[in-house]
Amino acid sequence: MRFADICIITEDVMRLRAFYETVFGGRAEGDEVHSSLALDALTFTFDCIDPLRQNPEFRYVTSRGANNVIVGFNVDDVDFEYQRLLPLGAEMLNEPTTHAWGARSFQFKDPDGNILNFRSLPKQG
Repeated sequence: MRFADICIITEDVMRLRAFYETVFGGRAEGDEVHSSLALDALTFTFDCIDPLRQNPEFRYVTSRGANNVIVGFNVDDVDFEYQRLLPLGAEMLNEPTTHAWGARSFQFKDPDGNILNFRSLPKQG
């Protein structure tokens, strides 16, 4: 078994994919119904909620963010990333903070309310 992707269900594929292209770099492929942004070993997939709602198995799916899941990324410099992302107007949940275990991180939301975590791990001496 091999990890494939993180699929985010949205009402506006093009808006969400543009946000992720800006945050992570790269160009997504696809259209307003289904798009994918491949980044090394990770792929973000963006699916429009309207076609999913036609399937009774997905009738309770929403596109309003997942407040019980945080998608985390290790970055070289969390303070640099925080300053780089501020002009995007993303909802920042906090400023970069150093935790007791040595990692430094901040969390923010994408335009649909999904939570992303950027963290820098302590340097190994």
